[in-house]
Amino acid sequence: MQPPPQMMMAAEASKRQTMNMLMTLFWVLGLLLLATAGMIWSYGNLGVPAAPRTQDQINMQTVWTPIVWNLGMFLLIFAIWGMALMRQDLDPMARLLMYFVAFIIILLIIVAPSLLFNRIP
Repeated sequence: MQPPPQMMMAAEASKRQTMNMLMTLFWVLGLLLLATAGMIWSYGNLGVPAAPRTQDQINMQTVWTPIVWNLGMFLLIFAIWGMALMRQDLDPMARLLMYFVAFIIILLIIVAPSLLFNRIP
């Protein structure tokens, strides 16, 4: 059996490089969104108990923090899973570890959704 032509191999390498870059971007963006959710949650506690909380602070904690947190968790899980699938250059044990970490995070979401989505742990 003969290898595919060079042009097809170059296209496949380009696609793989693009997907690797996208998964890395999703991973970084997911971590950034998780950190942002923590900052939004902290803003909701600003001045407590010396000053009463405003409706804006309550909305930040009850509405915007879970939205940002959920999006960050989704991107993080998607990125870890995608990296394990797309990164063919990694050691098989490293890829297995990435699958394992993504699986543990998914199990945490199934077992304790209130831990992840209602409050920042």
